Amino acid sequence: MKSPNLILFAKQPIPGEVKTRLQRDYTAEQAAEIAAFLVFRTVELAVNSWPSEVYLYGAPDANHPLFRELAADYRVHLATQAGGDLGDRMMRALREGVARSGAAGIMGCDVPQCRWEIIERAHEQLAKGHNVIGPTVDGGYYFIGMQAAPRVLFEKIDWGGPNVANVTLERAQRLGMYFEQLPELRDIDTVEDLWIVAQEYEPLRRQLYRILAGSR
Repeated sequence: MKSPNLILFAKQPIPGEVKTRLQRDYTAEQAAEIAAFLVFRTVELAVNSWPSEVYLYGAPDANHPLFRELAADYRVHLATQAGGDLGDRMMRALREGVARSGAAGIMGCDVPQCRWEIIERAHEQLAKGHNVIGPTVDGGYYFIGMQAAPRVLFEKIDWGGPNVANVTLERAQRLGMYFEQLPELRDIDTVEDLWIVAQEYEPLRRQLYRILAGSR
């Protein structure tokens, strides 16, 4: 059995540079505060659910106070997302993870409602030598785990579009690769996503109330 790495992808929670689509209803500072909360909760979930090493890959780099604090408190390893568009960065990170432990998974920090059972299932399947994908409601994916990272699965994809997961799976099928699928989740991109997830995930709901109360 392998001991696959889990790689968390996160942007530095800098006002005006993160969660910009939330700024319809929130200030840039509030959007950054929400982003920081999502990163914190994702790291907390990961280290409590993933049986092997967890890495936090930051963008544009890992030199942010929140990331350093999480590394110290939760013993996650810090690294920088290197090179190109999102596809390039994911491919490089996965290849680094595979080189370290024979398999690796990448998870975004936009699904705080993800249950620990889902994380454990992803680890179990990867450890057995399977590939794993966790689709999102909007057509993307919140998790992808692999034994190898072929370039064709990550190049020339409209990462903000509605067919990311389908295109990835179609290309994988042509390569003879099979993916175990995790439950579909809603990732948080828009204000609507934020409040829908908050209805089922109480810690986020409480955080939003605190943010709104602080703005009055």
